[in-house]
Amino acid sequence: MAYRINRKIFCLGILLCISNLSLANSSHNFYVTTLSILSYAKFSNPNPSFCVIDNPNIANQFTFFAQQNNYNLITHSINADELRSTYCDVVFFTSTPPNTQQQLLNKSLNKSILSFSTNNNECEIGSSFCLFTSKNGNTLFRVNLDSLAHSKIHIDPRVLLLAKSSE
Repeated sequence: MAYRINRKIFCLGILLCISNLSLANSSHNFYVTTLSILSYAKFSNPNPSFCVIDNPNIANQFTFFAQQNNYNLITHSINADELRSTYCDVVFFTSTPPNTQQQLLNKSLNKSILSFSTNNNECEIGSSFCLFTSKNGNTLFRVNLDSLAHSKIHIDPRVLLLAKSSE
């Protein structure tokens, strides 16, 4: 079941993704963008497990944003080596290199796992969604269609169209 999301928050996230206006660079942009994308994902679990790899501060921020916006998201901060033994529906990488992301995803306990990264600009291997900041401070994303297909998580196609236009 897809998450219910406040439409104003989603519109803000989309605006951040496709706007050509010069906006202030916010350290929270990728939180809103990630949660907006997740709102259009269909998980078998109504309370998906969201695992942030090797970054407890980011995990705390996601917990805050999820609670503030009424997301049914259970956030965990785990070490990369714990992905083999921890059930995660979603994984968020902040410092893991793309090759290592791919290896960890291949060895993860859950084989249907949706992945995000903030350090995989090329987005050719590793995570399904690769978030980056444009020159004008907007958070944009690319989609690795191979990784997304491997995840077996359905994402509304309208989200994929936004990624394509953001490139």
